[in-house]
Amino acid sequence: MLLHAMSKMLSIHKKMKIMDEADQVLYTVESKAVSIHDTTYVRNAAGEDIATIKHKPISLHETHIVEFADGEEVEVRTEWFHVMNDVINLEGLGWQMRGDVLQHNYEFISAEGDVLARTHQKWVSLHDVYYIDVLDESQLDRIVVMYAALERIIREREIRRENESGTITQQGGDN
Repeated sequence: MLLHAMSKMLSIHKKMKIMDEADQVLYTVESKAVSIHDTTYVRNAAGEDIATIKHKPISLHETHIVEFADGEEVEVRTEWFHVMNDVINLEGLGWQMRGDVLQHNYEFISAEGDVLARTHQKWVSLHDVYYIDVLDESQLDRIVVMYAALERIIREREIRRENESGTITQQGGDN
């Protein structure tokens, strides 16, 4: 099953739609622009919450907590010391997301070593468009939620890099 995820590049709210090949919206992912709890919501086509994703503020690794609507919890934690490749452990599922940081290509690997899904970015687009090739449709909800967590990690890294490089300027009066 081939899905595509599309988000607006400039938006007050962080919103993403995940659609099938017929452009039917299957999932929505939404975060508020300003939020005390820094929570991302993943909803199915009926608008029902299937999971929430929260950043764990105090952690040595980039860590997010995913809580599914049924109460299942997964800790999404990046591994250190991978320069060009990303390895993200999905503790609770036994899965990993492995990818190329520069290309934005990732594979979702099961505990048994099977590839469950692959993602890649469409480089020329008015919107950020990513493709998710789901190889194990029985894990569709989990794959989509873990993809949303991956997107959140990537966005947080981009913001951090911009802040560190001084790309984001502060507005204010003359000194």
